[in-house]
Amino acid sequence: MNIKHVTMYASNFDAAKQFYLNKLQFPLLSEEPDRFTMNVGETAVTFIEAPCNEKPFYHFAFDIPSNHFEEAKEWTKGKVTLSQEQGEDEVYFEGIDAKSIYFEDPAGNIVEFICRLSDSKQSAVPFTVSSLLKMSEMSIVVKDKLKSVSAFHEVSIFERDHKEITAEELTFMGAREDASYLLFVNEGRTWFFSNKNAEVFPVEVLLTNGVMMKIDEGLELVSSNRI
Repeated sequence: MNIKHVTMYASNFDAAKQFYLNKLQFPLLSEEPDRFTMNVGETAVTFIEAPCNEKPFYHFAFDIPSNHFEEAKEWTKGKVTLSQEQGEDEVYFEGIDAKSIYFEDPAGNIVEFICRLSDSKQSAVPFTVSSLLKMSEMSIVVKDKLKSVSAFHEVSIFERDHKEITAEELTFMGAREDASYLLFVNEGRTWFFSNKNAEVFPVEVLLTNGVMMKIDEGLELVSSNRI
């Protein structure tokens, strides 16, 4: 399972578009007056202009080649201000042998660049935004985590390492060997490297195995297997 296409809503739309396409120079796939789609390695990412007075925000992670963490960090610091947690601007995750940096875009999204030291490919060329491999994590804030997990069991997507679900922690849905996950998150959880609390917003995710997952306009989880 990998993440093929993600569609999110963005406030401050024009600034977000300029940020991704001009400042960071993500490759553009398509655009219309109220939306644009950019390429992130194996993943397409679409932002749609949010309705007036609505300020949706999301957390998602893009993969850095396994040998390019320091180079990618310096490149990113030249473009944006990195977020900090307890005075640190990077973090090492021992359980998955990975390092991450974080920053916010003009729409308020919590963007993570993650370097999976044991799982990701290496690269022999200097780091640019085109070096990003894919979106490997998309966080989905839900009202009822247990119900949401059960819905994914019905389309044969299970917890990473079949880990026990807890109310407080993130729940990673997806196989470890794929290193691509949907993260179920309870409302109100404070995001790592941010002072924001998680809220439910509409989002749509198409996976490479044909599963479509979305939080609809009623803020309810809908999933289906399109194969």
